[in-house]
Amino acid sequence: MAFKKFIKSKTFGKHILFAFLLTIVLLWLTIQILSLYTHRGESLAIPDFSGMTMSEARQAAKKMNLRFELEDSIYRADKKPGTILMQNPGAGHKIKSGRLIYLTLVSSIPGTEEVPKLTDISLRQAKVLLESKGFVLGKIEFSPSEFNDLVLEQKNKGIPVSPGSRLDSGSAIDLVVGRSGGIDETVVPDFTGLPLAEVLIMCNLKQLTTGSVVFDASVANKEDSMAARVITQFPIADSTIFVPAGSAVNLVLSLKGKE
Repeated sequence: MAFKKFIKSKTFGKHILFAFLLTIVLLWLTIQILSLYTHRGESLAIPDFSGMTMSEARQAAKKMNLRFELEDSIYRADKKPGTILMQNPGAGHKIKSGRLIYLTLVSSIPGTEEVPKLTDISLRQAKVLLESKGFVLGKIEFSPSEFNDLVLEQKNKGIPVSPGSRLDSGSAIDLVVGRSGGIDETVVPDFTGLPLAEVLIMCNLKQLTTGSVVFDASVANKEDSMAARVITQFPIADSTIFVPAGSAVNLVLSLKGKE
């Protein structure tokens, strides 16, 4: 009788209400704490660390509360030793504050690297794999095949090179790529703002050749020429006009075009 009387009393009702409110408050506090801990809803666009020294990257990462770790070092003849070559995740990716970024540094000492297997994958995949191993994409030769854009052979200086063999870091690997249907025409992309090394790769991909390459007065030495970027091209970029495959593109490069 006493118990029934108690649960019907105002005191019991107050206890129930208090317990309910306390539960709600505790749940709310838990959610807020977890939100702060996991930085829910907060994301940052990763900056581009390529070309920076470790000191410069450290300052940039500190401002955004990012952490980085040196993952590897690769020799590249066309890059300044001690600067950052690659990063993972890549620039522009959205991540949470405090995320760890893995960096690959340009080594000052050339070494040898194991040649990866590049056949039976797409040209785009082969290019990424080559760069990750410290090599550069050389000439691209297209060969009739039912498998379009598939790498059929890999060579170095015109000689087939087997996966697992070793070459100097920074060596160029030439690829024979399958092409179905026989493409006789292509379009001229926009090379403005790009360094010559990237233009050469894009020309290979688009089945174009480079014609005259002129550096303006701002380019005084070899280091300047590697940093210079395209300011003028002919033919101009036009995705609506087709030109014969193998057409030449004339370029003018300048340090004024450097980003």
